Amino acid sequence: MTTQNTPLYALPPYQVRTHNASEHSENRMHSDDVARQFGFKGALVPGVTIFAHMTRPLVERFGEAWLARGVADIALLKPAYENDLLTIRTQAAASGTGYELTCANEAGIELARMTAALPQAPGVADPRSDIPPAQPTGERPIVTWDLMEIGQPFPALQWAPTVEDNRIWCEDNRDDLALYRSGTSAPIHPGFVLRQANFVLRNRFTLPAWIHTGSRITFHDLLRLGQAYEVSAIPEEKWERKGHQMVRLYVAVRSAGRTFAEIMHTAIFNPRSAT
Repeated sequence: MTTQNTPLYALPPYQVRTHNASEHSENRMHSDDVARQFGFKGALVPGVTIFAHMTRPLVERFGEAWLARGVADIALLKPAYENDLLTIRTQAAASGTGYELTCANEAGIELARMTAALPQAPGVADPRSDIPPAQPTGERPIVTWDLMEIGQPFPALQWAPTVEDNRIWCEDNRDDLALYRSGTSAPIHPGFVLRQANFVLRNRFTLPAWIHTGSRITFHDLLRLGQAYEVSAIPEEKWERKGHQMVRLYVAVRSAGRTFAEIMHTAIFNPRSAT
């Protein structure tokens, strides 16, 4: 991977008190009562929120360039909870290519790791981005192992975020960077983009409680407000681990026949109960 010509160096640490804005979402893992049934001390802060926090140093440093052609790969290791004070640290990768980021709570527990880079030019989209989505059925069955069919496209999710949608997302995620508030064609927050990988899964199935465990996102062009997008998804692999049923989705975010972002999205779609 070729990266930016500017020298790589550690970026300033970023601290944020995180917020669980999904307390009332359909995914009850973001509620205290259900999360405790699965062995957690309370409602989980969404993984896309942790990703949003971890993009802040990159966007503050590189601006729209990273939003237009950046790459990031996040592994979500431990849960974050409401009002946790998180510290994001960003170091130049030992390989000399890109950055390595960590997210830790006040106790020093590492919650997530992420690698990120800024290629000199956008990559080529996966041919799967051109596969037509399934036709919508109007039904969302409760997810099961058998219904999660590998290689079978989901119905597409239609997404046309507004200025107000982007503003609310940024406020919920405590991100005050001005470029996200630069008018009707402002860049869409990258965490808001990644969230659509959750929503296209939810658009296909009813998932009473599930856990996002990691994602790799590749931007091919700048996603802006004032544009309509189609989010498609195809299950690539499913497996069982320690009693959990897991899936990795290939997700494409497209507009006007072009692929703006691709996501490899991994989740526990049927977690093992702790009881």
